[in-house]
Amino acid sequence: MRIGLTGGIASGKSTVSLYLASLGMEIIDGDLLAREVLVLYPEILTYLQDTYGDLIFQEGQLDRRALGRIIFQDEEKKRAYLDVIMPKIVEEARKRLKEAKGSFVVLDAALLFEEGLEKDVDITVTVFVPYEVQLERLLKRDGLTVSEAVSRIRSQMPLAEKKRRADHVVDNSGSREETYQQINEILKSLGFGEIKGQENEKKKKEEE
Repeated sequence: MRIGLTGGIASGKSTVSLYLASLGMEIIDGDLLAREVLVLYPEILTYLQDTYGDLIFQEGQLDRRALGRIIFQDEEKKRAYLDVIMPKIVEEARKRLKEAKGSFVVLDAALLFEEGLEKDVDITVTVFVPYEVQLERLLKRDGLTVSEAVSRIRSQMPLAEKKRRADHVVDNSGSREETYQQINEILKSLGFGEIKGQENEKKKKEEE
């Protein structure tokens, strides 16, 4: 079973991904791939150096936060960057999906639908929160201005659209336990089997 996991910035996708990893699933992390391709394909760094130079490089090292501030404020620059890096990320993601040996493998990719990677998995899951919650969490997490936070959210496919396209939706606007319970129900429907600790927690609640 190949599961495509997606969501928007500050929606809690990483929380869900970590939980699935704790259950023993193999995770193909799109954010990690974005870092790895910079080493695997040096021409990407060359492009960034030639395009932005000292604006995003400090002592020869890429400042990803500085890069983000530039490209998320300018749609043309963002598209130019994605045109260079995304084909390599997609190539690596597809390669690793084919190489994966586990019964349940998760492709954790923010741009799952945008890059057509939903075609490479069996089912898709969107981690969803209302816009107001997403904005509040992003402001708190990254220390951005409201303008910067709004720009980053708007630079992605709306969460409502990702929700519409997904086979399953996890509403992450409540407690972490509520989120985990939704994931457990989805996994149960997919035949994942008993989740360790779930029965003990159920018995504990019944005793209380």
